[in-house]
Formats: sequence, C-alpha cells, structure tokens
Amino acid sequence: MNIRKQTAVVTGGTRGIGREIVKKLLNEGAYVTVLVKTKRSILALQSELGHHAFDSYICDVTKPEDIERAFEDIIRKNERIDILVNNAGVGIFKKVEDLTEEDWDSQLNTNLKGAFLCSQAGYRQMISQGGGQIVNIASDLAYNTREKASAYCASKWGLLGFSQAMNKEGRHHNVRVATVAPGLVQTDFAGVSASEKAHGLSAWSVAQQVLTVIKTSHDAGEIEIIIRP
Repeated sequence: MNIRKQTAVVTGGTRGIGREIVKKLLNEGAYVTVLVKTKRSILALQSELGHHAFDSYICDVTKPEDIERAFEDIIRKNERIDILVNNAGVGIFKKVEDLTEEDWDSQLNTNLKGAFLCSQAGYRQMISQGGGQIVNIASDLAYNTREKASAYCASKWGLLGFSQAMNKEGRHHNVRVATVAPGLVQTDFAGVSASEKAHGLSAWSVAQQVLTVIKTSHDAGEIEIIIRP
C-alpha cells in the first residue's frame, strides 16, 4: 500500500525505534508529525533530517490537554490523520519491593494511558474521515515476563489487550489497530547489560517491521507481530 502524502503521527519519535520509524515514513513520502516531551529532544533529529522535513509538537502524552491541543493543530493543518504510531515508552526496571508508586505511575501512564489518549484522539478523526490505522509498539514482555520488569510488563500486557479490543471496534470504521512487540533492542532503553544488548535487535529492523505493517492492505484485519533476536 502506497503511503505517499499520507499524514502520520509518531509519539516518542526522536530516538531508538521511534527515530527509525520517522525516517522510514519520510522516505516513503508521508507527512510526519512527531510528538515529543521536550524541545531539546527534537533538536538532534532536526539536525539530522532538516528543520522542515517534519513537524513537531511539544506534548506530554500523559496529559489530555497536551494531546487535545496537538491533535487539533495537526488536523487543522493536514485535515486528516492516516497513521498513528504509539511508540512513546518508559521502562524502570526494579524488584517489586523496590518499586515506588511514582515508578509504577510513570510507566503505566506513559506506556498505557498515553497510548489510549493518543489513540482516542486519532481514532475520532479516522472515524470521521472513513478510515486509518494505528500501530502500538508493545514488547515481547507482554508475552514473556522477566524479573525486575513487573510494572513494565503490566503496562505492555495492558497495551496488548487494549489494542486487540480496539481493533475489534475499529474494523466497523475501516480503522486497523495493529501491535508490534519487539524483544531486546540495541538501544539505551532496556535496562540490561551492554553484552546482552549486543545480541539484540537493531532499531532499524523493528522500524522496518512497523513500516511493513503500515503498508499492508486493510484486508489484513488483525496484525500482531512479535520480533525477537
């Protein structure tokens, strides 16, 4: 499926997997808007790709008012949203007895609530325009847990269930909600040793799978991909 001139929104698009997704969407000719939490985080991407290659909004995905403002502006400028990639994520890896309530809230609010709020805002526009697609970046820890990841696993299990249920609703409106769940990735995110990361997936390969999902025809109504090294 050709996505040239389609409007895409990517959360957490300035580093790691998100950064590679943004680059691939731009290479396909999509109009890309990146939602970032701080202005500083966007500067490196602008330096690499150019200040006019994509749009960006300062937006904390855990704050409904930020999301409402950003999506209203995106729709006002582009008149539609064809693709939404919920990639923003937080991982804090501690034993259960050492987790604070702040640690828990940070992960659940960003990884699950943030994806819900952005999906809801994008979905409403997609319904009104007759279709679209959402890709949620989960984790293989939604399927296979590990120690020191209880809150992170809970957030990704929740995201997986949310995606599956939303996809059942979305099919009535030509909106597909897919999930890509990568295993260990060679980024600074996962809270594991350098030797373990050396055997992980590249952010490029995960982004390539995301692009494949996005370009897949909508007659593929349910897509849930696990990628492991």
